[in-house]
Amino acid sequence: MWLKITFFVQMHMWGHGSQYRKGPESLRGTQPTAMLRLPCFCCSAGCRNNIDHPRAKPLKDFRTLQTHYKRKHGIKPFMCRKCGKAFAVRGDWRTHEKNCGKLWYCACGSDFKHKRSLKDHIRAFGNGHSAFGIHCFDEDDDPASEIEQDQDVR
Repeated sequence: MWLKITFFVQMHMWGHGSQYRKGPESLRGTQPTAMLRLPCFCCSAGCRNNIDHPRAKPLKDFRTLQTHYKRKHGIKPFMCRKCGKAFAVRGDWRTHEKNCGKLWYCACGSDFKHKRSLKDHIRAFGNGHSAFGIHCFDEDDDPASEIEQDQDVR
């Protein structure tokens, strides 16, 4: 019973701000599903998502906070073999490595580093704009969801 009360007091204090969190260690462990849906602030000082930032913006839930902390403040053990860019989330690294160095072309002559940018370009300009060249939209190169990427790291 005592442990349960302590847990709820800790969660209550978290609602008052990130200064009541213990740092990166507070991200470890499992939380009840109700806690996973509460808006959260980052515990890293100077971060845009920290409660002490002048224009603080909370993250939508605990899962997003975990992924944010890994991507922005955590170690980055995964490195692209082509360009050397480091990643904290394995799914981000795999997606990057699959597309690193690729260019996506439009029939108008424009080139794009990201397939998403080409799709946005085609949607924005419409007539006369379409994917061009050896890379077309047949294969699914879109990155996995954040949840799938987060589970890859474990």
